Amino acid sequence: MIKMEYSEIPTSKISGSGRLTVPGHGIFKISGSGRISPELIKTSGSSKIPGGLKVGEVKTSGSSKIEGDIEAEFIKVSGSATVEGSVTCEDIEKSGSLRIEKDLNCESAQFSGSTSIEGFGRFKKELRNSGSIRFGEDIESEGPVRFSGSIEVDGRITAKSLEGRLGRKDSNVREGIEADYVDIRPGRNNWRDEGYLITSDIVGKEIILENVECNNVTGDKVTIMQGCRVNGQINYRESVQVASGTKMDSEPEKIE
Repeated sequence: MIKMEYSEIPTSKISGSGRLTVPGHGIFKISGSGRISPELIKTSGSSKIPGGLKVGEVKTSGSSKIEGDIEAEFIKVSGSATVEGSVTCEDIEKSGSLRIEKDLNCESAQFSGSTSIEGFGRFKKELRNSGSIRFGEDIESEGPVRFSGSIEVDGRITAKSLEGRLGRKDSNVREGIEADYVDIRPGRNNWRDEGYLITSDIVGKEIILENVECNNVTGDKVTIMQGCRVNGQINYRESVQVASGTKMDSEPEKIE
């Protein structure tokens, strides 16, 4: 849980179009309606929120822009939002479109729609995403990462578990995956109709792959299903299953 002293923000309500100056931070600009206090920033319609604030909750619906970093206990976005900085929070929920121009640090995140984080993502509990999501750097999670749709990560995914259900658009994790449990497969029954996930090395304890192209796979129990290509080596400690027709550079090898 985040412990913070809230920013000094004048308590105000805005209906229609209005502005509120926060000394040392900037100006709230709202076209629609808004409630503003250290405990809650709630806007509906079009809003611009100054950066550098520390608050209890942020709830936006419509089109919103945060002009810098934001720190909160809870954030909920409905509609379209841009953060021109980093986000630090306990929990964040989003439906619609969200762009964070720097990093995301939180306990848990639940997204649907289109999400773009230009920096890294760190999660103490979990990340859940439905739709498309992109990270410019690594994803690190002490709990599970679950996605359905497409995922683009310019770095590496490190998590307790990674479960992915692929949509029609291809996915890419450029620097590899490491998790105790990895399960990546198409979201529908016909693997030929769905996209692929492309990555470098995959390391875990139990690994299940379908429609995945990667370099090396190393795990205790490894299952390679339809639509996979392994450009390097499959290493296993306990068991391995490989679907017929899988493209491999060499036969699976048992390791200690």
